[in-house]
Formats: sequence, C-alpha cells, structure tokens
Amino acid sequence: MARDLQAILKASLEQADEGESLKAVVQMPKQPQPTVDEKRSRFAAMMSEGRAPVGAMGAALENMKGQSEAEIAALKAQIESGHTVVEIETDKIDGSFVSDRMDRSDDALASLKEQIKSQGQIVPILVRPHPEIVGRYQIAFGHRRVAAAAALGIKVRAVIKDLSDEDLVIAQGQENNERLDLSYIERARFAATLEERKFTRATIMAALSVRKGDLSSLVSIATKIPADIINAIGRAPNIGRPRWLDFLALILEANGVDRAREIIKKPDFLKLESDERFLTLFAKLSKKERVAPQTLLSEFSFWKDPDGRRLAKVNDTETKYTLQIDKSIDPEFGSFVFSKLDELYATYKANKQ
Repeated sequence: MARDLQAILKASLEQADEGESLKAVVQMPKQPQPTVDEKRSRFAAMMSEGRAPVGAMGAALENMKGQSEAEIAALKAQIESGHTVVEIETDKIDGSFVSDRMDRSDDALASLKEQIKSQGQIVPILVRPHPEIVGRYQIAFGHRRVAAAAALGIKVRAVIKDLSDEDLVIAQGQENNERLDLSYIERARFAATLEERKFTRATIMAALSVRKGDLSSLVSIATKIPADIINAIGRAPNIGRPRWLDFLALILEANGVDRAREIIKKPDFLKLESDERFLTLFAKLSKKERVAPQTLLSEFSFWKDPDGRRLAKVNDTETKYTLQIDKSIDPEFGSFVFSKLDELYATYKANKQ
C-alpha cells in the first residue's frame, strides 16, 4: 500500500487544484508563498468538503515534509480509509477482475453520459490501488460511470480504498443488489465465477445477499447450462429463478443441449430480444410451440421517442396489457405517465361515448 500511495502522490503533482497550479506557484517566485499552516488549513477545508482531487492530496502531503510523523500519518490514514472523494483520469483505471454483466446497453450508457454532462457525476465510484500495477486503480463498482466519463473526456470522481479481493467482490455485488442492476442469470454467472476463483461460500453469499440454498441454485444454473447457450439467450432481464430452474431441467434431458444449440443458430431466433429468446427456446424444448404472437416481438412491441430510443416496451396478452418504461433512458418518464392516468382515462371514456 505504501508503494501505491507514493505513486498517487507522484502522479498528483502534475494536477492543478481549484485553478491554483503547483507549477504556477513555482513559476512565480516573487509572490508570497503560503506557510505550511496555511497549506494544511486549505487542504483540511477541501477534505472536509469531500472535493479534494488526487493532486491536492499529493501536494498537501508533499508540503508537510518536515512535519511530525503523526500529522503525516493522519493524512495518509484519511486517504486510505476511503473517506475522501478524489478525481482520477479514466485511463488509469482498470475493470474489476471479475465481470458481472453479460452486455452493456448503449442506450443506458448514452443516458448516463448525458446525465453526467448536464448534472455532473453525483455518485462517486469505488476503486482500490491496483494490486499488481503501481499507479493504476481497479474498479469495485462504477464501470458505467467510468465509461461515461471517458466518453466525455473528463476525470471520474472516485473513492480510493485499500480493499482485499474479498472486500472488492462483496462491495461490487452489494452495489448491484442495491441498484437492482443484474438479471438472475447475470447473478448466477457472477456467483459461479467467484466460486471458480476459490472464494468461500460465505463471501459469495455476502456479495449477492443470498442464503445457502439460493446460492446453490445460482451456481447450478450457471455451471450446468452450457455457456454458449446462456450467451445466446443473453441477460434475460425479466426471467427469474423458477423459469431458469425449469429451463435447466429441459437442458438436462436427453439431447437437450444438442436441440438447444440447433435452435439458437437460426436467424429468426437471433432477431429476438433477450427475454423472447429465452421464452422461445423454452417453448421449443418443451415441445410447446407458441401459436399466438402474444409475447413475440413485432414492429409494434416498442414505443420509440423522437430520438429513436426504445423508451417503452408493450406486452399485449389475452389477460394483460403491460407497458414497461426504461428508466435507464429517462428515469422520470414513468412517474409522469402515471400522474397522467386520470386525465388519460377521462379522455378515453369521453371518446368512447
């Protein structure tokens, strides 16, 4: 950790803080220089506001040379404890050593990019000093925020914390649990990958916030269904544990894997959305071909906004008409539509008369 901290301090000397550059101070020797106490007070103020960039921390620690070891140790401890938000160049950040997502939506990333561009990055990411490469960092959570910041050409706000591998995967998993980001099969693959990497069951259960029996189901589904079949289906965001367990039973039947592999090669299958790929494959393996296109995609299955984004998905069956609003594209549109239901229903009734 000491080597990593030294690397942070060296790199930070190149970064300006709040419009006051260290280089500018060096180039203007005639101006009165702040005292050590003034520098320490200035840095303490930034730390208390949670806005100190990496460069500011490095400069402050460098300026405390000659001070007591206790003072320097206190500042180092504050940095390492992860209580301060800093800014890091995105090209110095690597992804987690274990992937938790099967694919990343371009629409969701575009929406996040616009949000950060207009409002700034509200929630910082969590990183640790890279365990193998000095001067680099490894993400615990916040991959999409890093991608959005990189696309915008800006630094990413982050908390740096000295995490063990176990701490990192628990933080990564619990962040996804809170945000409800991962589908069931993504959680299953995440669990199986952690087990393959020899993490204990206790660590995996903590990361996914599941009980022992639920974890066994997750690992069983992800390991017994061939990876190429899961990849062909995709993340299937609306398919949960019961149907994946039923699907596993179909795969384990005689010729189940071979039949599934024949189906997933067909062009019509590949044109479907992920949930529909699962349902179609499930129906064919069950020998229950669906005769009505109630849940199959058609050109009317999505409503697109003027920018061409699939903002709403329609599922029209014999008993239900479901409208799903994609909050990753516009998080407030669903609430707006709900607030207008009384008005819409009144208009609907008036038009029927």
